Amino acid sequence: MKAKNTNHSKNKKKMFNEEIEMTLECAVKIRKHLVRLLEGRSSDELESQLQYVNSLIMEANSMQNEMLAA
Repeated sequence: MKAKNTNHSKNKKKMFNEEIEMTLECAVKIRKHLVRLLEGRSSDELESQLQYVNSLIMEANSMQNEMLAA
């Protein structure tokens, strides 16, 4: 029974890590798009969205590092 719980825990950890990876991939794509939109322009709204996306990327990286350390 303990082996089954360990397996289940590993699967949950793997799924969570995959979700973080997908979040990172999406956030990086959004960041690239926002940077492209901001080229040669000045927009407070786009700048704030870019800051938010950057914070999501940093948070996801941090979560991923914590999982790798565990």
